[in-house]
Amino acid sequence: MLKHLLIFFIIVSAATAQPTDSKLLKEILENLIPVFSNIFSEPDQYKLQIIYTQVNRDRNNVPELATHTYRLKPREYFYPASTIKIPIAVLAMEKLNSIENIDRDTPLNILTEMPGLEGILEDKTSRTGLPSIAHYIHKLFVVSDNDASNRLFEFLRRDYLNQRLWDLGYTETRIRQRLGISLSEKQNRYTNSFRFFHDGSIIYEQPSQKAEIDLNVNYNDYLIGKAHMKSGKRVEQPFDFSKKNFMNLMEQHRFLIQVMFPETAPNYKQLNLTENDYQFLYGKMSLLPRESKYPLYEDDNHNYDGYCKFFMFGDTREQIPDHIRIYNKVGLAHGFLLDNAYVVDVKNKVEFFLSAVVYVNQNETLNDNTYEYDEISIPFLAALGNAFYRYELNRVKDVLPDLTRFEIGNK
Repeated sequence: MLKHLLIFFIIVSAATAQPTDSKLLKEILENLIPVFSNIFSEPDQYKLQIIYTQVNRDRNNVPELATHTYRLKPREYFYPASTIKIPIAVLAMEKLNSIENIDRDTPLNILTEMPGLEGILEDKTSRTGLPSIAHYIHKLFVVSDNDASNRLFEFLRRDYLNQRLWDLGYTETRIRQRLGISLSEKQNRYTNSFRFFHDGSIIYEQPSQKAEIDLNVNYNDYLIGKAHMKSGKRVEQPFDFSKKNFMNLMEQHRFLIQVMFPETAPNYKQLNLTENDYQFLYGKMSLLPRESKYPLYEDDNHNYDGYCKFFMFGDTREQIPDHIRIYNKVGLAHGFLLDNAYVVDVKNKVEFFLSAVVYVNQNETLNDNTYEYDEISIPFLAALGNAFYRYELNRVKDVLPDLTRFEIGNK
């Protein structure tokens, strides 16, 4: 227990201490600097942040973590995009454990309570043809489905979601809104009511709710760019992100570590999840579109392996080897590109955590859909992932890890 507390406090201190760039991380990045000189010569312009956590195991396979950072700016705003879907999915699983008689596979209906917030009675992409928390988590991770994430946001309800994250120690996080749809602040405060069924009978109802907690701005530099598009017209002002979601990179990184290594968190910060819950989440987090049965995703240029795996594979259409599993969530929006991943190679006994954000917007105009993702940021994150993978592949370890827990089959 003492060792687990020590690991937790080391990670937390890395998030709160005055950040300094890691010498080791600079050495690993050295070969990338000539290739991506534009990014490394102007890291402030590209809003670059990188966090790498090295995992060392003792003889009992207990992980000991060492975290290294590059240009860590906990209060610098970046748009987290779909990376906030990890805590949404995990906390939805956790909430199920506080409700009797329902589980992740229990069919549900969502009723329409407010104009613009549509309910749902069926889901033809699922095995049963009905919506469920499990199916929403599946779609959320495999192809980053926005509707699935928004349904889980509604199930959690905004106040509960934020308060639970704060109670767990993620105090800088603010999750305000659904993704992929344009809603007012009032609409994002409301969540529709839920009904869960067994054999056609209602077994649990959750009423609609209006969020009351004040999600005050808790970060700097939330005015981005020089101009933005609004209703098809150019506005010569920066885009205001103060009412958007935010989860800084270290809190994302810490949350992923807590999910993958729950034993590293002290008892009072533990998630209320069973081992079966964790195994379900691991299976979905690492699942590739071609491995999904419901829905069945076509093997095309959109649903390739690297579609939601930016580190190492984002810039290639090649299949990811079976012995490499990446437990992650990417984000891409408003010029920001992110990945937050635990990378495992069960064949070569490699494991590490890596999180990064980079911003590309050469014309400094938001919402014009002109961002240099394909030209700059996706190749950069792919190269970044490969640089750390190569380093870990050659790193000498006193004890090789037992990665049996992460040998996840197709689910």
